[in-house]
Amino acid sequence: MSVELTNFNTELLARKGTTPIRETADGVVEKIWAARDGSVITMPWLLAMAMEGRVFNCSLASTATKMTGAVDYGATHPGICMVIPTGSTMIPVHLDVHCQDAAGTDTSIVVMVDSGDLYASGGTAVAAVTNLRTDSPYASVVTKKYASDSAITITDPGIGETILYTYENAFADATTSPPMILDWNPMPPPVLVGPATFLVYTYATTTAVEFGFSIQWVELPSNSIV
Repeated sequence: MSVELTNFNTELLARKGTTPIRETADGVVEKIWAARDGSVITMPWLLAMAMEGRVFNCSLASTATKMTGAVDYGATHPGICMVIPTGSTMIPVHLDVHCQDAAGTDTSIVVMVDSGDLYASGGTAVAAVTNLRTDSPYASVVTKKYASDSAITITDPGIGETILYTYENAFADATTSPPMILDWNPMPPPVLVGPATFLVYTYATTTAVEFGFSIQWVELPSNSIV
């Protein structure tokens, strides 16, 4: 009788799905990080993504710059439109929108996602996407990043969109009402498997709202997670 010996470490690393082993930007496949007693050491997922260089930021070019939203809701005219292409996945983890408004105007912010590339035309290209890891080991592949200083036009999402968040604020008096600030940190976050579109609608009942924003998201090749 013969006994076949197997290297346990080799066997373990070869099994797909045993642990989320990932290749680094310089092509190194890291081993499991564990204490001497064998217990696996972990860190928060979002921190791990940032350390790997997979978290990105997008905002207006200057804090003094403001975009202009719409008067009344229009399904084909969002205030912010971002498109993730086929083969990549976007996971929004933070959005802040700061609005200015006129007295007596009800203002709304609605966050939506939809499958497919809905962008048609218009809007103002926002500042270049930056990596939250300053040496930028990966570049974002988000193809379209627009805000609505001029009206964005998209394909009507119809019933395909998913409404994730709705915020409404009634301004009683422009001199006494506080600024309207949306701070959205979704849990669980949406997972936009490309092609897909991330949409933010900013609109008011009588006077178009001016707004600034920033958004952070995790971006990964789709074959890494789906």
